[in-house]
Amino acid sequence: MRALAQLIASGRMQAGIVAFFGNIIPFISPAAVSLVTLTKGLSDGLVLSLYAITPLIIILVYVSDANTVVTMLSIFTVFCVLIASNIMRLRSSWPEALVFIVIFSAISTIFASIFFNNSLVALENIIRDFFKDSQQHNDSFLIGRPFLLGVAGYVIALTSIVSVILGRWWQAMLYNPGGFKLEFHQLRFSSVFSVTILIGIFVCEFFLKGYTSWSSLLSLPLMLSGIALLHYSASLYQLSSFWLVGFYLALLFLSPLSIMLVGIGILDSIFNIRPKLIRYKQ
Repeated sequence: MRALAQLIASGRMQAGIVAFFGNIIPFISPAAVSLVTLTKGLSDGLVLSLYAITPLIIILVYVSDANTVVTMLSIFTVFCVLIASNIMRLRSSWPEALVFIVIFSAISTIFASIFFNNSLVALENIIRDFFKDSQQHNDSFLIGRPFLLGVAGYVIALTSIVSVILGRWWQAMLYNPGGFKLEFHQLRFSSVFSVTILIGIFVCEFFLKGYTSWSSLLSLPLMLSGIALLHYSASLYQLSSFWLVGFYLALLFLSPLSIMLVGIGILDSIFNIRPKLIRYKQ
């Protein structure tokens, strides 16, 4: 990873090559845009983003209706990462960057629903056919336009968050060793934000039929906050990396764990758990 980060940072041409061909590997192209934006500014990041979206635009010309939406999500992700990384460069605020990513992702899906309606209909039919059995056995599992848009927003947001994290980690690796760890460990949201998001999650889950995927989009920042607190706790108590590896494996296969992380993020925003952990250790 260090070699790749050094290659991206070594010059515009090298960064452009990585951004252009990086679409082959998930997160590489937007992460390259993030690193350049963080280190050299918005204008350089914008130029690199053009390299990153060029192959996507070429694909857009030749793909079918269903794949048009997937390609557009990738293009939206690049620009989401560009602006979020600039927020991190100017403000060094993870909460502000994450809130922007969620808002941008939601707006992008609404934009897609307006201007790419035919492509969404084609993709909606494919997904509905794929989950046909699940819908027959579970009436509450509804595949419709709101659900599909929520999934699209979630994909943009999750990809953008991972890409900005990767770009920020690369930046710290090259110019500020250990800086990312300290910064990420302090990620915490205000209680007002957390309660607002919690209300939004309950509305999507229990009052709006077919909007359950939107609750996942809204909960992403708080889930990341919970992950940050767990990393901080592991570092504070000097736990083996084995525990973090086990945690991420469990997160992949146990969906209730993500709900627990959101709860941890909410509790931390209200009670500020880190000072209490320090006192408990003493």
